[in-house]
Amino acid sequence: MADPYEGHSPLVLVIIILVGGLVAGVLGVYACTTLARNGVRRTGNPALLRSVSALAAAGAVGLFVWGALHLITLDETRRDLACKTAVGPERAMQIDGYRATYIPLGLGCQVRDGATYQAGVPGYLNPAAGALAFVAVVLGGYAALESERRLTKEYKRKTGNP
Repeated sequence: MADPYEGHSPLVLVIIILVGGLVAGVLGVYACTTLARNGVRRTGNPALLRSVSALAAAGAVGLFVWGALHLITLDETRRDLACKTAVGPERAMQIDGYRATYIPLGLGCQVRDGATYQAGVPGYLNPAAGALAFVAVVLGGYAALESERRLTKEYKRKTGNP
């Protein structure tokens, strides 16, 4: 049986931090270089949408890395203190285990009555990362549709098809 007081795997958190940092950096550089090539005002609609989508994705990944950094600093003592703070002093002695999750990123502190209190990562992190990821997907999808529409329109113009 697994230890109910086990937290996140440090190896997984280090991988998230390293790979996520690299991905966020690449997405940020892509977005900035795409905009810098032609300027913000002269960049076409699909390129602008792709750039903003990449920036939103970089923000989402960056927030995920920020949360992983919070969790990797929680040793046994700090994890216990974070849980006791999350559940409050009146329920601190009722903590009977932790629930480490990666998506959404967090450390759940379970008490005897079955309730789970989130600790370890800032409360804004998962909603903000989710919103940025949603924006990135919507804008990226719209940019792909807009590019396809423009290519189809240009093809029809060149071939004389209505």
